[in-house]
Amino acid sequence: MKKMIFLLFLSITAILGADGTSNINSFTQKTSDYTLISKDSVTGLVIDHLVADAIIAAWGFKYWNWGEKSLHVKKEDWFEKDSDTGGSDKTGHFYMTYLLSRMMASRMEDRGWSLEESSLAGSLSGMLAMTLLEVGDGTSAYGFSKEDLLADAIGSSLAYLLRANPRADDFIDIRLEYLPSPGYLSNGDNTTDYSGMKHLAAFKVSGFESLKNTYWSLIEFQVGYYSRGYRSYDTSSDSSQHVYAGIGISLSNLAQRSEVNVLKNLFEFYQPGHTYIERDIWSR
Repeated sequence: MKKMIFLLFLSITAILGADGTSNINSFTQKTSDYTLISKDSVTGLVIDHLVADAIIAAWGFKYWNWGEKSLHVKKEDWFEKDSDTGGSDKTGHFYMTYLLSRMMASRMEDRGWSLEESSLAGSLSGMLAMTLLEVGDGTSAYGFSKEDLLADAIGSSLAYLLRANPRADDFIDIRLEYLPSPGYLSNGDNTTDYSGMKHLAAFKVSGFESLKNTYWSLIEFQVGYYSRGYRSYDTSSDSSQHVYAGIGISLSNLAQRSEVNVLKNLFEFYQPGHTYIERDIWSR
């Protein structure tokens, strides 16, 4: 059903024609320009940092109990079976830093920076913001985690490598699939609702120039990781960890064909469920 809804949405977009697509793109571009606040590269970068830091801090004080303890370091597990989240917090840190780095880089390019400069600035910005997040965690029961920081560094580095190399970016997307788990509804902090998340990389057949306009471009291959049953509110399932491979419909390519920019941006980083077939290649 969800697959049909998304395909129907894309079909409707195509029916709108060039004028409808142009109007949507014009509206989203004006909205994006408005949120830049300042076109000056340095001023804009500082503003973006302050906004990102303010949002992270507000969330940290509300949901993660920042400030309750003195700054301290805490060693964390990676993907051990008995780790606190089964490793999903590490893939979560990786993804969030990747996404934030790409967003910051895009905004810097809109202010006139080159592809290389904006990609580097975005990755450094994303890493700095997530480092500040980790410092905040250091004042809570979570503690400052060098393991989280390493996952952040991998995410920001990959964001730079892919964005600064468009041919590689044509082939690979890093995405999050998320559907709130039942326990989240009474918890409120969806950023740590790992039982509703999957983090994945998608290899897009459309990256091949010779296949870009063929039916083959509608196919993509995926590999991802998720854990279930590790949160305190996961009372209905046993803890488990999964690495899976999948093949599915490339909504990223369909969005590209629609030429609606907001859809292209969405499906580059978000994976709707029920649009692929998966099989575990490792689990426990």
